[in-house]
Amino acid sequence: MKLEYDLVEDQYDDTTQLRTMTEEAVTPWGGRLLRTTVYSPHNMSTCVTYIPAGEASKSGFEAVVP
Repeated sequence: MKLEYDLVEDQYDDTTQLRTMTEEAVTPWGGRLLRTTVYSPHNMSTCVTYIPAGEASKSGFEAVVP
């Protein structure tokens, strides 16, 4: 299954050269997945959080319009 992710936040810091990108996808069963990726010159780290359908309907994030 392939999900469509909407961009929630995309930040870059010139001093530390870190880029943080957060995306959100709605699952077919109504929950939400939040994917946060941190890029650095030496490493990449990803964290995925699942919000169940009941809690997902209470709070959502507004997507950033590119």
